[in-house]
Amino acid sequence: MSASIDTNIAAGPASVDRRCYTDPAIFELEQERIFEHAWIAIAHASEFTRAGDYRAAEVAGQPVIAVKADDGEIHVFFNTCRHKGTTLVGDRTGNLSQLKCPYHHWTYRLSGELVSVPRVEAYGEAFRLEEHGLIPVPRTEIFHGIVFVNLSDTGPGLVEFLGPAVEYLEASATYNGEALVSLGAYEYSYAGNWKLMMENTLDDYHAEYLHDYAFAQRSDLFDVKGTSGFQATEGTRWSVQLDIHGAFDQHDDVRTLVIQKERPRRVYIGVFPSFISLYHPIWDVTGFRIIEPVSVDRTIIRTYCLAPASATQEEREGIGERFHYSWGPGGRAGVDDVMIFDRVQRGLKARKGGNVIISRGLHRNTHMGIDADDNAVRGFWEGWRRYMGVDAA
Repeated sequence: MSASIDTNIAAGPASVDRRCYTDPAIFELEQERIFEHAWIAIAHASEFTRAGDYRAAEVAGQPVIAVKADDGEIHVFFNTCRHKGTTLVGDRTGNLSQLKCPYHHWTYRLSGELVSVPRVEAYGEAFRLEEHGLIPVPRTEIFHGIVFVNLSDTGPGLVEFLGPAVEYLEASATYNGEALVSLGAYEYSYAGNWKLMMENTLDDYHAEYLHDYAFAQRSDLFDVKGTSGFQATEGTRWSVQLDIHGAFDQHDDVRTLVIQKERPRRVYIGVFPSFISLYHPIWDVTGFRIIEPVSVDRTIIRTYCLAPASATQEEREGIGERFHYSWGPGGRAGVDDVMIFDRVQRGLKARKGGNVIISRGLHRNTHMGIDADDNAVRGFWEGWRRYMGVDAA
């Protein structure tokens, strides 16, 4: 029987009970009620260039593996042998000609069929290889290269699930409609709740304060004299609630665009519950973040650097360098965020410290708030309440 949760717990639209970030029982319910039923991004199709390329992940705490088969299709299976349950791959990425369990060497084609069982005669004549292939996840869909899975065989399809977020995701997950390819990805973990990353990305309020030094020091990297910082940008900025999703939407002043002039729109889109797509027009860089919850206070982030498929090698190198300045493993802004997540998580343990406040712009009573409003964050919490079965506070 499923565990229960206090349906009166504060979880937006004005504030959030800090137990939502610190209670292990709530975390377990999130895995069951959200991650087993929502569409979850696990990879990018451009990572799979050859048959046998694979990407392992966890969804709702369950191991899955996406693999490119000989037919060129990307298949997603539960990463577990049909015999004793052993994970078939232990690494996060790699290439295999077949999927062989290391325990007893049950062997599967890349398309999932069981093809070999050592000493199979011991199972008797009734045993059939074709009845013991790998179990595919119930649903897989690819949206502009982003591989989404759903562990439930019921509920809306991916496009319906995305709803009003479709246009924003198309704007950031393609380059003027052109497909993107991954130039590489890296993983890191932080000692905090998984929701902190989504809130942080959609929170325009913190950037000029937490990252003030980083952006002040970086104008010379882009030959933008005094215009690379958030405060210096003179475009129009919105925080947008897109039903259960959210976006930071900004039109940058053309004077800040020195690398390219065609895409003035800066879009950071958070797809509930755990995918983020980012396009920064001043740097002319696209990044993806996949959030993978591990425990109530530990989270893995996989961050991708992407480029237009038609980009030259020189252009790709430039994109990689600019990506690294802020969103890469040595980038200052990312380091700031991970540092603050640790401090936020520790602070949230003060049980009587009051609710977390997400009410900026709430009085305007519109889905599209101005810069530094919490509309995008409130979209996330609308999704959280809906999937968790919690009433609005």
